[in-house]
Amino acid sequence: MDDSFPSKLQVWRGQAAVLSDLPIPVNGRVASGPPTPPDLANHLFAAETINTSPRCPPPGIQPFSLQWFLEIENQRHGRHGRWLPRLLEFSRHAGETLLGLGNGLGTDWLQYARNGAAVIVCTPSTDQLGLVRRNFELRGLPGRFVQAAPASLPVESASIDVVCISNLLHELADPVPVINEVYRVLKPGGKVLAVTPARYDITFWSDFFFPWQHWFRRAALVPKTTTLGCSARGLRRLFGRFAEHRVYKRHLRRGETPHLWRWLPPAILERLVGRMLVLKAFKPLSAAMSVHLAA
Repeated sequence: MDDSFPSKLQVWRGQAAVLSDLPIPVNGRVASGPPTPPDLANHLFAAETINTSPRCPPPGIQPFSLQWFLEIENQRHGRHGRWLPRLLEFSRHAGETLLGLGNGLGTDWLQYARNGAAVIVCTPSTDQLGLVRRNFELRGLPGRFVQAAPASLPVESASIDVVCISNLLHELADPVPVINEVYRVLKPGGKVLAVTPARYDITFWSDFFFPWQHWFRRAALVPKTTTLGCSARGLRRLFGRFAEHRVYKRHLRRGETPHLWRWLPPAILERLVGRMLVLKAFKPLSAAMSVHLAA
């Protein structure tokens, strides 16, 4: 792997990249350069931990250090997203080749590498790729890091066992070309795992039934995207070429729900008005026959 990193990080916020002067720690020390904007590392921290009430990381942790990435992992998988390890099947793909597409710091994708998968990460942003690569290298985990648009992947057809798409589909004006590429690179019988915000989440239904509440709601600390999330039906429709679709709705804090709804069990509330959708689907085995006939 290349040990060099850019001196400026282009922080990826959905499809809009914001160029920011961020000194990167090297060997535990911060390289010389302009000072770090105080809110930028906090924005990345809150987005990666999927914390609906974002807070700054504990004091004394240097941004982009191993401790910083570990704190993100602990909060993402051990506190706010305890459902992620099971639904994304971190420990079930040893010996397989996994392709990671989407936004973030690669916190989920490195779990596959930790459990024995060969991980390929593709993103169009050089600087986001540098952050993901740094996350892997600080853990001593191998990976292949490719700068490429998700709709034009430099990956051979039918060469990937699993594709994990994280927080990407809702940011695209037209996600169909990306899904077609995912279909192309997957082996027949290969699996796609997609994580995306839910359109009909707790905020949608609270504003629908209690429209006056948002007048008093405190402004969110993390800027919300103007694009809508996906519905379960829309997600199945997008992946119509795939087979055996399953969609799960997760991610809800009980304190976010109106008092009138809190008599329902938390597990039921989460499945009804959770903030995130997880899709699992397979490329049909019949695709192998189609390729054989075409040849």
